[in-house]
Parts: sequence; C-alpha cells; structure tokens
Amino acid sequence: MNPIKDLDTHDGEPLRICMVTPFPPRHDGIAIYSSDLIGAIERYGHTVYMISHTDEQVGGHESQPNVFGIIDISKPDWERVIFDKIMDLKPDVVHIQHEYGLYANAGDYGISIIDLLFLLFVARVPAVITYHSVYSTLSREEAIFTSLSLETVDAGIVHEEFQKIFLPANLGRIPDNVYVIPHGAKAVVAEDVPDVREAKRQAGYKGKKVVLCIGWWEPNKRFEDVVTIWPDILEKAKNAVLIIAGDARPGSPSGLYYKPKLLKAIRESPVKDQIRVITGAFTPKEYDSILNLADLVVLPYDRASQSGNLAHAFALGKPAVVTAVEGLKAEVEASQAGATVPLGSLEDLKAALLLLLGNNELRELFSQRALEYVQKKIGWSLVAQKHILLYEIAMQKERMKVTPTAGLDISRG
Repeated sequence: MNPIKDLDTHDGEPLRICMVTPFPPRHDGIAIYSSDLIGAIERYGHTVYMISHTDEQVGGHESQPNVFGIIDISKPDWERVIFDKIMDLKPDVVHIQHEYGLYANAGDYGISIIDLLFLLFVARVPAVITYHSVYSTLSREEAIFTSLSLETVDAGIVHEEFQKIFLPANLGRIPDNVYVIPHGAKAVVAEDVPDVREAKRQAGYKGKKVVLCIGWWEPNKRFEDVVTIWPDILEKAKNAVLIIAGDARPGSPSGLYYKPKLLKAIRESPVKDQIRVITGAFTPKEYDSILNLADLVVLPYDRASQSGNLAHAFALGKPAVVTAVEGLKAEVEASQAGATVPLGSLEDLKAALLLLLGNNELRELFSQRALEYVQKKIGWSLVAQKHILLYEIAMQKERMKVTPTAGLDISRG
C-alpha cells in the first residue's frame, strides 16, 4: 500500500496556509528559506500568510500585505497572540519553521512554542513543523522538545534522511509522523549562471582562484582550519585567494565568542594578504554576489544538521569541499558535486582543496552535477510540491482521525 496515494487528494481549491517564521527583511537564514519556499508555494496558486517577529519592520505595509509582525517572545503569552491571529485568519493548515533561537526567551529553550502547538491541537487545526536543528545525537532538552512537539502536530519535517533515521534512538520511540523534504534551492540552468570571470574582474579578483567560506560565524563552522592551512595551499596554488564572509549572528553568545578568535587567526596568518574578509549580514542579493565569486566553497564544519549555504552553493554550480559530518556528507554524496574529508584532518582538507584548485575539469564536472542535483532533486518548485502534498495529508489526518503508516516518507516524491 502506498500511504500517500491511498489518501484522498485535496479537492483542487487553493489552500490558505499560515506560516510562523522569521521573514525578510530580517537577516536570518530561515527568513530567506521561508521567503523562497513561500514564493514557490504561491506560484502554485495558494495563499500564504506569514506570522513573523516584530523586528526589522516586518509586515504592516503594502509591500507585505500578508505578513504580520507580531511575535515578541519578551512578552508573556506571546504564543496566545499568535494563536488568536491564526484563528482570525482561518487557514487550512499552519506550518511552523523551528529553530531553538527563534522562540527562546531567557534560556527557556523555546519551550513556549509547545503551548502554541497544544492550542492548535485542541482547536483541531492541522499543523506541520519543520525542524531546522536536528542532529544524529540530540541533547536532553532537544529530545524532550522534539518528542513533545511531534505528539501535537500532524507532521514533522526534517531535511535529511539521517535525521529521521536517528530520531528513534534519541526519542526512545519510533515517531510515525516524520517526513523528509530536502532544503530547497533555486534551480538555474548552466547557461543562466552568472559570469564568474566578469564578477571576479569587477570585484578585483581577475585571474585568481577563489576559495570561499561563507555563513554565520559560529564555533562549529571551523573556518579557522582553512586559515591554518592557507600558507600551505599558497605554496602550490599561488594565484589562490581565500574569502571569509559573514559575521557573528546578532544575539548569539557563541558567535560573539568565536568572531574575535577567527579574526585573530586571520590577522596573525603569515599570508593574511591573500585572505579577504567580508563582514556583514547580507541581503539575498549581496549573498549571491559574494557566492558567485567562488571557484570552490569549503565548509569545514564539525556539526551540521543540514546547510543552506551548501544548497545555495549548488544552486550556482559551485563545487564544495566539506567535512564528512551529518547533512554535509549526505548532500555531497547524493549530488556527487564535491569532496568530503574526515573531520579534524587538516591534511585531508588541504589535499582536497589543492586537488580541486588544480583541476579545472574536475571542478567543471562537479559544477554540472551541482546544477543537475538542484534541478532534479532540491529545486524550490519540487520542494514546494512536496510541502503542498504534506499539507493535504495533514488536513486529511484531521478529517479522517487516522495516523499514517509508520515510516511514511515523501522524500522521493
């Protein structure tokens, strides 16, 4: 039996979807993720209302008519404010984008979001949650939150198969409402990829091989590893330049701790003149312009549930060198668009970078594979279709009062 095909499909009427999520102009990876996902869903004719945070002047004006900036976690009963707005909007389904920092107040691990999920559960409102922070090993707090939230929603989404596989060991039970939908990316055909040579010329990198580390500066990113081996890289790749782009995430204690450590490593490097730092919380346009400079993206993380940076790199046809951890390893192996190296091995990291910097044909092969992977597997159009199907399943569950077969997975369509 195919649990998806055996469920009745939606009657074809456009859906009214309410998404609880950060949203641009907030400089946040999940805000950009949600903006891209919502745009793809809306192109199928559905209406999406966004309930977002109060910062960055989100919502309340003509350019964002369906965005409501009302999430203020510093206020008591903020989850009730969200629930009341949801009930006013009368959506067919509610979708919550979850990362712990988005809803945490005074170190409470964002547990108040459980109150919102319970209110939706009691009101019989179909609910879906995407977990953006799921690792092979969860902390006690993460396991408790994940288990409790899965008890109250119709469907939980993770981006990688390994995240679903390791959940039972962390939760002490086998959840039957977890689905795998990949992190999306913008599908671009090869002839539409921006001209890298022209971008380099305009940015002052003409004739250089550019290696890029990009993203929020956090200890798990380990960009300093690339700084450490950069003198050895330049001995054999003399025309290479390293760009490190990003900043500490606002309000992140770990990021604020890591930033001076990273900048100190760069400042003290004997080849600091061959390292460029671009600091900022980038708009999507700025982010893409920096990413487009790269011949090669390197993500030497020591922990990663999945990576939006890797998805965006693939969308522009950028080969990647990543450490063989969790989501990074899974995506590179699935796409065959880069190389993985053992965690903690600077020698292997150095060898992989030198191999790709010195082999134009291999980089081009990986670039083509990256573009094909996005087009065939993780393009936003495909990802949006999977979400729409899952919304229909969530609605059907509420109507039928049944639970799908254990292990139901729409990751393969």
